[in-house]
Amino acid sequence: MVIFLIKLFHSLVFIVESVAILYILYSGLFNVRGPALVIAVGLVVAEIVVFVANGQRCPLTKVAQRLGDKTGDDYIADILFPEWLKPYVSRLCGSLALIGFLIVGLRLLMG
Repeated sequence: MVIFLIKLFHSLVFIVESVAILYILYSGLFNVRGPALVIAVGLVVAEIVVFVANGQRCPLTKVAQRLGDKTGDDYIADILFPEWLKPYVSRLCGSLALIGFLIVGLRLLMG
Protein backbone atom coordinates (compact mmCIF):
# COMPACT_ATOMS: atom_id res chain seq x y z
CA MET A 1 0.00 0.00 0.00
CA VAL A 2 2.85 2.43 0.81
CA ILE A 3 4.47 1.79 -2.58
CA PHE A 4 1.14 2.46 -4.30
CA LEU A 5 0.79 5.78 -2.42
CA ILE A 6 4.32 6.80 -3.43
CA LYS A 7 3.54 5.92 -7.04
CA LEU A 8 0.26 7.82 -6.88
CA PHE A 9 1.93 10.91 -5.38
CA HIS A 10 4.76 10.80 -7.92
CA SER A 11 2.24 10.40 -10.74
CA LEU A 12 0.39 13.50 -9.51
CA VAL A 13 3.64 15.46 -9.29
CA PHE A 14 4.49 14.31 -12.81
CA ILE A 15 1.10 15.50 -14.10
CA VAL A 16 1.53 18.92 -12.46
CA GLU A 17 5.04 19.22 -13.93
CA SER A 18 3.78 18.16 -17.37
CA VAL A 19 1.01 20.77 -17.26
CA ALA A 20 3.61 23.39 -16.24
CA ILE A 21 5.86 22.39 -19.17
CA LEU A 22 2.95 22.56 -21.61
CA TYR A 23 1.92 25.94 -20.20
CA ILE A 24 5.44 27.30 -20.72
CA LEU A 25 5.36 26.04 -24.30
CA TYR A 26 1.88 27.53 -24.82
CA SER A 27 3.01 30.84 -23.31
CA GLY A 28 5.96 31.00 -25.66
CA LEU A 29 3.95 30.15 -28.75
CA PHE A 30 1.13 32.59 -28.00
CA ASN A 31 3.16 35.29 -26.18
CA VAL A 32 1.28 34.88 -22.89
CA ARG A 33 2.86 36.41 -19.81
CA GLY A 34 1.81 36.72 -16.20
CA PRO A 35 1.91 35.07 -12.79
CA ALA A 36 0.92 31.64 -14.11
CA LEU A 37 3.98 31.61 -16.37
CA VAL A 38 6.23 32.58 -13.45
CA ILE A 39 4.76 29.76 -11.34
CA ALA A 40 5.13 27.24 -14.18
CA VAL A 41 8.76 28.25 -14.74
CA GLY A 42 9.45 28.02 -10.99
CA LEU A 43 7.94 24.53 -10.78
CA VAL A 44 9.89 23.23 -13.76
CA VAL A 45 13.18 24.80 -12.66
CA ALA A 46 12.72 23.30 -9.18
CA GLU A 47 12.05 19.88 -10.73
CA ILE A 48 15.15 20.18 -12.91
CA VAL A 49 17.32 21.08 -9.89
CA VAL A 50 15.98 18.14 -7.86
CA PHE A 51 16.34 15.75 -10.81
CA VAL A 52 19.93 16.79 -11.62
CA ALA A 53 20.99 16.95 -7.95
CA ASN A 54 19.88 13.32 -7.56
CA GLY A 55 21.90 11.96 -10.46
CA GLN A 56 19.07 12.36 -12.98
CA ARG A 57 16.80 10.18 -10.91
CA CYS A 58 13.80 11.27 -8.93
CA PRO A 59 14.25 10.78 -5.19
CA LEU A 60 10.76 9.24 -5.03
CA THR A 61 11.91 6.48 -7.37
CA LYS A 62 14.72 5.66 -4.94
CA VAL A 63 12.24 5.57 -2.04
CA ALA A 64 9.90 3.24 -3.93
CA GLN A 65 12.77 0.92 -4.84
CA ARG A 66 14.03 0.85 -1.22
CA LEU A 67 10.55 -0.26 -0.21
CA GLY A 68 10.68 -3.14 -2.67
CA ASP A 69 9.27 -1.79 -5.94
CA LYS A 70 10.65 -3.84 -8.82
CA THR A 71 8.71 -2.26 -11.70
CA GLY A 72 10.01 0.01 -14.44
CA ASP A 73 13.56 1.21 -14.87
CA ASP A 74 15.81 3.14 -12.52
CA TYR A 75 14.53 6.50 -13.66
CA ILE A 76 10.74 6.46 -13.34
CA ALA A 77 9.91 3.16 -11.73
CA ASP A 78 7.37 4.67 -9.42
CA ILE A 79 5.04 6.34 -11.93
CA LEU A 80 1.70 4.68 -12.62
CA PHE A 81 2.04 4.82 -16.41
CA PRO A 82 2.25 2.10 -19.05
CA GLU A 83 5.66 0.45 -19.32
CA TRP A 84 5.98 1.32 -23.04
CA LEU A 85 5.79 5.06 -22.21
CA LYS A 86 8.35 5.14 -19.40
CA PRO A 87 11.56 5.05 -21.50
CA TYR A 88 10.49 8.20 -23.35
CA VAL A 89 9.20 10.37 -20.51
CA SER A 90 12.44 12.12 -19.49
CA ARG A 91 13.51 12.86 -23.06
CA LEU A 92 10.06 14.05 -24.11
CA CYS A 93 9.49 16.28 -21.08
CA GLY A 94 13.04 17.63 -21.19
CA SER A 95 12.77 18.45 -24.88
CA LEU A 96 9.41 20.18 -24.50
CA ALA A 97 10.66 22.16 -21.50
CA LEU A 98 13.78 23.26 -23.38
CA ILE A 99 11.77 24.33 -26.42
CA GLY A 100 9.31 26.20 -24.20
CA PHE A 101 12.08 27.98 -22.29
CA LEU A 102 13.79 28.96 -25.55
CA ILE A 103 10.62 30.36 -27.10
CA VAL A 104 9.66 32.26 -23.94
CA GLY A 105 13.22 33.60 -23.66
CA LEU A 106 13.20 34.76 -27.27
CA ARG A 107 9.80 36.44 -26.78
CA LEU A 108 11.11 38.27 -23.71
CA LEU A 109 14.25 39.42 -25.53
CA MET A 110 12.21 40.66 -28.49
CA GLY A 111 9.95 42.67 -26.19
